[in-house]
Amino acid sequence: MIETIKGTTPTFIFETTANIDLTQATEVWVTFSTTNEEEILTKKDTDLDLTAQSVSVFLTQKETLAFPKGRIKAEINWLFVENGIEKRAASNKMLIATESNLVNEEI
Repeated sequence: MIETIKGTTPTFIFETTANIDLTQATEVWVTFSTTNEEEILTKKDTDLDLTAQSVSVFLTQKETLAFPKGRIKAEINWLFVENGIEKRAASNKMLIATESNLVNEEI
């Protein structure tokens, strides 16, 4: 499990084992959600650094402060368009433990 502290500026690097090249995708995005599947944040396009099998996501202090204490999930999503046909898929959801060292959740 990945760990992060609220109010920090982490860069997460997620790897996929799917037999695809993410740099060739029409669109790639990473969604962070609560364990109850409520979306917290979605990062896409210029917010991501892609390689064939990985996605790097930089988060700001404001973004990590929006994470609830405990656990959240992250999921890589991608879209390929081939011959006018959309093919969407997603990675398995990855758990991230979040904790806070801040008083009243303020910086």
